[in-house]
Amino acid sequence: MNNMYHEISDGIYITSETTDEAGSFPAYHSHNVYEIYILTSGRRDMYVGTGIYAARAGDAVLIPPHMPHRSCGKTPYSGICVEFSDGYLEGLTAFERDEVREGFKKRVVPIDTAALGDPAGGKREYLLTLAGLISAGRDTADERRTESDLSPIGNYIQEHYRELRGLDAIADRFGISKSYLCRVFKKQTGITVIEYMNRLRVQHAVKLLQETELSVNEIAAASGFDSVIYFNRVFKRVRGVTPKEERKKSRENWSFAAAENVCSI
Repeated sequence: MNNMYHEISDGIYITSETTDEAGSFPAYHSHNVYEIYILTSGRRDMYVGTGIYAARAGDAVLIPPHMPHRSCGKTPYSGICVEFSDGYLEGLTAFERDEVREGFKKRVVPIDTAALGDPAGGKREYLLTLAGLISAGRDTADERRTESDLSPIGNYIQEHYRELRGLDAIADRFGISKSYLCRVFKKQTGITVIEYMNRLRVQHAVKLLQETELSVNEIAAASGFDSVIYFNRVFKRVRGVTPKEERKKSRENWSFAAAENVCSI
């Protein structure tokens, strides 16, 4: 691997690397600086926080300070790593700081690397050009995702629907925008994310109504609903009956089945 280090100024660094073989950084690590890794050739699997992202040539991977990350790949690759401190950003205007930080709301963004230029041209210009390219690519980053990305999202919701509140945690977990999450989920499943979570919650509530003596209020909370009024409304919409009617019906069915068993003995 060939590395070239360019210290642009206090608080901002650029590292260029090229390798003719596959390589990986198996251990998670973190820095107290912002990191932008621009993949110029090859492919890398980037593990950032709890997300996994398939990066390819032309992608910028954005890693906030103190965010654990690692990477691995099976092919040769080359890239540019830009690191800068929060203190360095203080030397920019408020608008420029906001534009740079805004980019870190995404994890992987495609950029026009040909327009990036040479870092030797100036520290401020290089970073601001990079921030502008990230801003331009941010709107198309989500559109490039494939349908296979939805499966991990569905699995995550199935595991955490009882503690999830809103869409922020899901969007942050997978490094996508809430609008993209809603649009693609509805397109591929026919229902909204909230509706999907509520169906899972109602399914869990039905089990508790049938198998426990918990009150409706307790079951609502245990199933992920903050409001028993909202729980009753959603339950009625999904099941066609109220939670109390569901419990009564299930017990009547159980009593009828038990009586049939007695008669058949």
